Amino acid sequence: MIGLPFLVLGILLVLSALLGARVGRPGRGAAAAFVLSPLHPAAWYATFAILAGSWVELVAFVVVTSLFSSGASLLVVGIGIVVIGLGIEASRVVARVERRRAAIADARPLLPHLYRPYGRGLQDLLLAVFTDLNRWRDVVYVFVAFPLTLLELVVVVTLWTAALVLVAVPPWYAIAGPAGFGAVATPIAPVVPGTAAFAPGWVALVAGVVGVVLLPVAASVARGLMALHRAVISGLLCDSEQRRLERRVEVLEGSRRAVLDVEASELRRIERDLHDGAQQRLVALAIDLGLAAERIDSDPDSARALVVDARDQARQALAELRDLVRGIAPAILLDRGLVAALGSIAGRCPVPTVVESMLPQGARLPDAAERAAYFVVAEALANVAKHASATRCEVRVRPDGPPEAVRLVVEVRDDGAGGARIVPGGGLAGLANRVQALDGSIAVESPEGGPTVIRAVLPVGSVRPADAALPAAAAEGAGGAGAAGAQEPR
Repeated sequence: MIGLPFLVLGILLVLSALLGARVGRPGRGAAAAFVLSPLHPAAWYATFAILAGSWVELVAFVVVTSLFSSGASLLVVGIGIVVIGLGIEASRVVARVERRRAAIADARPLLPHLYRPYGRGLQDLLLAVFTDLNRWRDVVYVFVAFPLTLLELVVVVTLWTAALVLVAVPPWYAIAGPAGFGAVATPIAPVVPGTAAFAPGWVALVAGVVGVVLLPVAASVARGLMALHRAVISGLLCDSEQRRLERRVEVLEGSRRAVLDVEASELRRIERDLHDGAQQRLVALAIDLGLAAERIDSDPDSARALVVDARDQARQALAELRDLVRGIAPAILLDRGLVAALGSIAGRCPVPTVVESMLPQGARLPDAAERAAYFVVAEALANVAKHASATRCEVRVRPDGPPEAVRLVVEVRDDGAGGARIVPGGGLAGLANRVQALDGSIAVESPEGGPTVIRAVLPVGSVRPADAALPAAAAEGAGGAGAAGAQEPR
């Protein structure tokens, strides 16, 4: 049992040395990487990271332990829950520092795991702090990393100290001479009973050789220990590839369901509109024309009235078909783009509405993204007109992100009474399905008393190039005013 810690330490040293050799210079063998490891900057970065980690973990362990113990003792007076929450959040800060410390020795990026957002109310805050698994992983790391960093510190400092001291022995002997080196040579001589004592010069030479051998050992062990610690950081404090893939699969499954739901709802809407609107008009048209054909000889005046009525039925059927087509893909959206289409629906909104666009003038987006953004604004403005009791509304459209992965951000703001929510079967739920089907997201901020902000983020990939940039476009209209839509600022 006494030798077990030494066995574990020995295994750890061997693994770290082998791992440190494997992460040596690219293009060289393991032996060459091991020999040249003291000259590699990564060895010194790893050593510095281990030395810094010991202080970081010491402070973190003391602070987090103190907060948890104080919070546990203060639970009886109610304030303890706040203190424990501070301890959890302190662990989150430690996790951020540790991910950066790991990047000192290895520049490969470490993706932080996702935390549950705080929310807006006290209940959301408590649930985020105390039920988030990733926050508790940070707490576990603080208590696990403290003994690990102490062990790493002892091993690395011992090896580097021994190596540097032994390497310094020959120069010391050369400077101080045999008299100054006698204190070192005497205790180890004679080495074997009955043999002559080694000369101080030979002792200095052997010490220097041993020190030179220990230098790559110390460098490789430092790199290996830091690589092992990085694996601990990656496992507890970072987002793994498996977890990312699992979340991606969940998102794709949700997007697939949203696509199917949107398609089914659109088909039902089209079928209902055709059945209740244009189809009934066409049936009435056919009946009127049949009656007119029967009466055209016997009662020309009645037949003429039926034909006139049939003409009105045809016009109404055409208008309903036009509205139905506009609901599927508005002509102005297909011909002139998103900004013009948004200006058109803003001009028809009963509430005075301003459209501000940061898109380049004349720029076109993928058709699916333009349609989704159009319907988000159309549904939001319909809700504003019906339920918000607002006096003013703003629609803002802007690109976001790098040029190769642009996201379209669409915001609809009103100064109404607030209280909008995404509920199953509601209009906002349909918008959420439409946006999620494109791998986007939608958020609704609508406290009681207002204001209400509906924000949709849609991935568009890239924006088709335009001739000139349009910093802002605005359109303002009121019901029946027939505003022309988005206009260039003067």
